[in-house]
Amino acid sequence: MYAEQIGYINFTPASPDVWIKSIQGLSAGLINALSESADIPELAPSCESVNDRITAFGVEQARAHRNRGITLEMFLGLMKYFRQSYHDLIDGSTLDSSLCRWAHIYVERYFDRIELGFISEWERAALELKKQHEELLLDHNRDLLAANSKLEQEIAEKKRAEQQIQKLNRELERRVAARTLQLQRINEQNHHKLRELALLNRLSTINLSQIRLNRLTHLLLVSLVTPGFFDRAMLLMLNERSETLQGMLGIDEPFHYLHDNVDISDAEIERMASSDFSRRLRSCRIALVKGRDPFYRTVAEKKVLLQKEPMQIESSSESFLTTMGIKSFVSIPLIFKDSLFGIIIADNNRSGRRTGRDDMKFLQLFANHAGIAIENLMLCQNLEEANCRLHEAQEQLLHGERLATIGEMAAGIAHELKGPLVAIGGFARRLDGKITDGTPEKGYISTIIEEEKRLENLLDDVLSFSRKTTICYDRCTIVDLIDSSLSIVGHACQKIGVEVSRHYPRKQLTLYADCQQLKQVFINIFYNALEAMKGGGVLKISVSLSSKDRMILIKIADSGEGIPKNQQNSIFNPFFTTKKNGTGLGLPIANRIMINHGGKIKVRNHQGGGAEFTLLLPYHE
Repeated sequence: MYAEQIGYINFTPASPDVWIKSIQGLSAGLINALSESADIPELAPSCESVNDRITAFGVEQARAHRNRGITLEMFLGLMKYFRQSYHDLIDGSTLDSSLCRWAHIYVERYFDRIELGFISEWERAALELKKQHEELLLDHNRDLLAANSKLEQEIAEKKRAEQQIQKLNRELERRVAARTLQLQRINEQNHHKLRELALLNRLSTINLSQIRLNRLTHLLLVSLVTPGFFDRAMLLMLNERSETLQGMLGIDEPFHYLHDNVDISDAEIERMASSDFSRRLRSCRIALVKGRDPFYRTVAEKKVLLQKEPMQIESSSESFLTTMGIKSFVSIPLIFKDSLFGIIIADNNRSGRRTGRDDMKFLQLFANHAGIAIENLMLCQNLEEANCRLHEAQEQLLHGERLATIGEMAAGIAHELKGPLVAIGGFARRLDGKITDGTPEKGYISTIIEEEKRLENLLDDVLSFSRKTTICYDRCTIVDLIDSSLSIVGHACQKIGVEVSRHYPRKQLTLYADCQQLKQVFINIFYNALEAMKGGGVLKISVSLSSKDRMILIKIADSGEGIPKNQQNSIFNPFFTTKKNGTGLGLPIANRIMINHGGKIKVRNHQGGGAEFTLLLPYHE
């Protein structure tokens, strides 16, 4: 078990009896050497300069082991095992450090002497055996030489004739092979040039077409993996902020159907993007490190580079190459308006085809055409986007003019209608006091008063929304504003059974604002929350200070049913309401007040139900 643990099991005897004899013999030799002298044996370069009991013991062991069929390798391995065993016994003993050091040195020198004697005896025996073998060979060779001398003469004449014929045949074959190879190279070059011209023609056709950038990148990679070019192509996009290359799309299979068609189907695009090769590429990132790294050089120099084996590059690039199984490759920059936004990596990991100078010239042309295609595409897209923005701006301007006209007309109509409505309400309330309760007329007059009050509130909201508000700044305490607004809606809270939960900071938060306008904002939001909790609930109000942007955060949450997602973007639009008697101007007025104060309103729904309004206002110490 010990021999197996330290790795010398192949050099130790399998039989316990042999094992015991080996240990006893080695131990007896060690004790005899120590009994003769306790001095540490000196180092010696060879056996000729040494003549002592230990070396003689090594020679004796060499003769005994050779007779038993033990090889030199096995004996040296066995000695290594015994040497290590004695060292371990010394380390496990209770001797002091000086004695342990002496014992270690003695064991090393002792085994060196034994091995020296063993090797010298082995070499001597090998030399004797070699001499005997050489003498036998010489005797046998003399007979063979005499018999072969005549045969060699005959064969020599025959070989001369055959060599002359073979020389003529080889010359003829060489000429035929050279001419055939020349014709093949010319044919391959013509085919390759034809494929290159066809590819450049496809790129020129792409420049004249209007396709999307995603489709264009697929077409560029597909063009490179058509038969005769590369086995694989990979697209990596440059992130200038983090100075990294991010894998985006990879194609590792040949395509044969782009000879006459410059487009590619959506199904093929989706299949390429979802392939295992593309997914593995998208998980790769390359950190650009200044130096001889080929990816950094491609980005910095903006030209096509060929990287051959062996490669000495940075660790991040080495990890990428190992992950994607890349050995030698070509990196092609993609440039838009003198700015590099990505590179294409192409290699021949299956075919092993080498990239020559003519290929590099073609790839530079390919990179130029690809850059032109991308630039044309981006220019077309920018033109389309600018046209869309111009059209939207025109529509917004027209819509704004229509809204302004409608607002002015609504303000005028509201102002003209408010006077007669006030008179109608006044006379109706006078008649209400003179009509006996319980009569139909009493119900009629009550309806008139309620409707007149509703219309009057509607006209007030319209006038408030249409007129330009003036902000009267004053120093306000946000907690006092909220409590003052809650006192106004307190009766309504008690009436429907709504509990108010307040969470205020210890520090008093102040701001410069129009207190009355902000009060109107809180009242509008509180009433909307109460409308959502007609059956009772909890109204939670919390105030905090955002240290990041120095804003006061006021969160108002109810326990109602929340706001439907399709309505969350419309609740701040004028005249949008879900209430039966609502005007749809409460939240728009509140939103405009917040914007005028440099703040904003956000709304979201809780997972457990209910809506939460978050108000942000600038904080002033």
